[in-house]
Formats: sequence, structure tokens, C-alpha cells
Amino acid sequence: MRSGFIYTQTRLQARHGMRADERSWQLAESQRELGNFLQTARQTGLKHWVSGLQATDPHPLLETGILRHYRDYIDDIASWSPRGWRASVEWTKHLTYLPALLHLLKGNTAQAWMLQDPVLKPYTAIHHDQRNTAFLQSEYAPLLHARRDGQPLVSAWAARWQALWPAPRASERASLQLLYRLLQQHLESFAEAAPDAAWPQRQQLAHRLRSLFRQFRYQPAAIFAHLLLVALDVERLRGDILQRRLFPAYREDSL
Repeated sequence: MRSGFIYTQTRLQARHGMRADERSWQLAESQRELGNFLQTARQTGLKHWVSGLQATDPHPLLETGILRHYRDYIDDIASWSPRGWRASVEWTKHLTYLPALLHLLKGNTAQAWMLQDPVLKPYTAIHHDQRNTAFLQSEYAPLLHARRDGQPLVSAWAARWQALWPAPRASERASLQLLYRLLQQHLESFAEAAPDAAWPQRQQLAHRLRSLFRQFRYQPAAIFAHLLLVALDVERLRGDILQRRLFPAYREDSL
């Protein structure tokens, strides 16, 4: 199995090195106005993630644009992952959508950006029966069942993720389970943390993921550690963009 990951690890290492460094983030985040933020980001390692985004875009379009870049990124990595692991890599796209999916599974009114997102739009019907039928006929059916059984969606997501693994070796399974426990612990502590602890917790998670990425070289866990790091980048970028788009006055006062 290790030999099958040599090609993948080489490309993954290159992608890992292309992630924006802290200096790139600081340069972009020093810009108060969204247009200047996007323009500066395009001159840094963030350029791929802001491609096609315009300061004049309504915030739903910005939201869906960022998520589209992330979905495409995962699909690209899945395309050159070992064939047996592609389905589980592709499934990670849905982890980002769990809060939105829970919102819809609860029967809440779809938010404006959800109506424009191609992943979520099929599940935004006003009538709950139509919405549930759409869920049952999709790959999200396990999430609907989990919701009905009172189980956390992240647990249902993880069960499906593990079901997609192609019989990994014991060492590979152990590293994947360690990675999942790390994520689970972060989500649990993050939900209870004070607002001013959110950023330090994200930094701690990123530090741990970087260590695991190096530790799990030539293993499937390296792919998922990298994707989690990229997810943190996307989360940070989304916050920067939407804060400047929705609360420009607050942004000016806070810098």
C-alpha cells in the first residue's frame, strides 16, 4: 500500500507547500475594504481561493464561490489519490456542509445562499416531505436517519467515511482513527469555548495537523490531514471576506 502512495505523497507535498503562509494572510488581512483585500490576496498564495470573486458580489455568491473552490480542490486531490481511496476522499466534501445540512434537516427555512449552492439546493424545498424525500434519495440518506435517531451528524458522516475505506492495514486504520479523534475533540471543545478562545484553538489544531501530516507520510491519513488544514484556511478566508462584505463599518473600527 505504501508504494501506491508514493506518487500521491509527492503531489500532496507540493500542494501542501503551496498553502498561503502567515505573511500572505497578514498582507491580505491588513486591508480593511473587501476590494483591496481580494486584490492583495490575488498577489499571494491565496490567489486560487479568491479567483472569480468580486467585491461587488452579494454575500450568497461569495459564499457559494468559496465552497465551490473547496469542492473542486477535493475532487482534484481525489483524482490522483489511489483508486481505492477516492470515494472516501470525495466524501470529505460533505463535512464542510454538515452545519447547513443540519439546518435543513431540522426543517428550518433555507437561507438565501443555500438556494444558490448546487449541493444544498435540492434539499431546500419549503415542504418538509419533499425535502426529506430528496434526502432519502441522495447520498445524504444516512444523515437523515441519524437525525431521526438523535445521533450527531458528524458521527453519521464518520461512519460513512470509514465504510468507504478499502480495507486499510492496521497501522493505516490506527492513524486514520487518531486523526478523527483529534477532529472530534476539537469540535467538542470548540462548541464550549469562549469566543476569544476560538482562534487559539484553531491554531492548536492546525499545529497538530501539520505534525500528523509529516508523521503519516505515504499513508492515507496524510491526505485527510492536508484537507483538514485546507479546510481551516477556507474557514479563515470565508470569515475575512464575509466580515468585510457584511460589516464594513465594524471592520474599519476594529483595525
